[in-house]
Amino acid sequence: MQQPSTLARTQIYLTQSQQVRLADASRRAAVTKSELIRLAVDQFLDQQATTSPASKAQRLAGLAGLWADRDDMADPGAYVRTLRMPRF
Repeated sequence: MQQPSTLARTQIYLTQSQQVRLADASRRAAVTKSELIRLAVDQFLDQQATTSPASKAQRLAGLAGLWADRDDMADPGAYVRTLRMPRF
């Protein structure tokens, strides 16, 4: 657990179901509900963290040539027109 002096108090409202499930998880893990909430917030924020431009470029490079072997896209313009035809 972190030192109380490094923590800031925050109030949240949970549904009754969330309260029950959180209490159960707290007992199983033998940690406080507050600690579980802090862990969940950290996990959420880590998932939301912005990726670096290099990381984005690496992911995009992995997509290059993804459709290279498709035989239905010899003429991409015709393919797109075919997709749009029902709308026009």
